[in-house]
Parts: sequence; structure tokens; C-alpha cells
Amino acid sequence: MRSGLILALLALPLCAEPLTKGERDQAMSHLHATRKLVTDFLAPLSEAQWTFKAGPDRWSIAECAEHITETENMLRGLVQQSARKLPVDDAKRAARASKKEASAKAVLTQMTDRSKRASAPGEVRPTGRFGTKAALVSTFNTRRDETIRYIEKTDDDLRGRFFQVAPGQEMDLYEMILMISGHAERHLLQMKEVTAAPGYPKK
Repeated sequence: MRSGLILALLALPLCAEPLTKGERDQAMSHLHATRKLVTDFLAPLSEAQWTFKAGPDRWSIAECAEHITETENMLRGLVQQSARKLPVDDAKRAARASKKEASAKAVLTQMTDRSKRASAPGEVRPTGRFGTKAALVSTFNTRRDETIRYIEKTDDDLRGRFFQVAPGQEMDLYEMILMISGHAERHLLQMKEVTAAPGYPKK
């Protein structure tokens, strides 16, 4: 039995490196902050404001909020799946070591740059899944709790695994967690744009 235990321990990844306290704190702080910004913005909206569309091809605030909520699950699931399947690349980790703080900040800056438009994949496009604002906000809070809990507790090596997010562009899995938070902030800006559109209901 002892030899079996030793073999099992030898099979564990020896180079796995959990996140530092600073990295956990940074991610959790941003996830908490963007959640509050989104939910505080949504709370006072009337049904007319919630469903208003500036044009037939523009998203309502309800649709933006649904997209945020669906993307939360998709990206977190992708991170967790990739943490199980992708190999650790210590050479890449070492090469990026001196730039990782700047790279994390760049992810958040890039996500909130509304001058660069992107088309949402079909599985996270809004379809009216939740019915009411209350149901959507409740689901968003539950999913954000799951993301925060994962970052708080995980021992996955998120800094040593890299995912190709676009041709020629890679992020480590920690940066993809920040991407979840930055994505919420990006679409909060879009929701604020809706409130500035002609015809937006005053109440």
C-alpha cells in the first residue's frame, strides 16, 4: 500500500504552482468590484428601461446583462477544463515572468476598449433565457460567486498554462479569469451607452 501511495505522489505534477496571495486578491477584488458595478446599475431600472433598444440591431440592457451572465459560465468552464487538460509550460512562464503584472493590466484595458468591436459567439448571444430582471441578476450573482470561490480555493497552476484566445495571441489561465471580470465591465459600458441613446425612457 505504501508503494502505491509513493507511485501516486510521483504521478502528481511537480511543477504546479498555486496563485500567490496577491494574484488571488487582485482577481477577487476585481470580480467583486465589477459585480457591484453591474448589479448597482441594473437595480433601479424600470421594465421599459430594461428592454429598450436603440435600434433593431442593437442590444437592450437586458440582452447585455444576459450576455455577461452566459459568458461568465462559458469562460470559467473553459479555464477549469483547460487547467485539467493543458500541459504546464515552464519555459513560457519564465519568459513572461517579468511582464506578468503588465500583461494582467493589459487584459483589463483591452477588455474595456469599446472602440474595438467583437461579435459574440452563438452560445452566449442573448435569447431571453431568464424572463425577468430578478431571475437574471440572481443567476449572475450565483455564477459570479462560483468564479470567486474557484479563485479563492484553487491550487490549479493558472500561470503556467496558456490558452490561444486568437491567432497569435495567448493568455495564461489567470489572465482569462481577469478577462471574465473585464468582460463584465466592457458590457457595463455598453449598457451605459444604451441610456444615452435617443428615446431612452426616463422611467
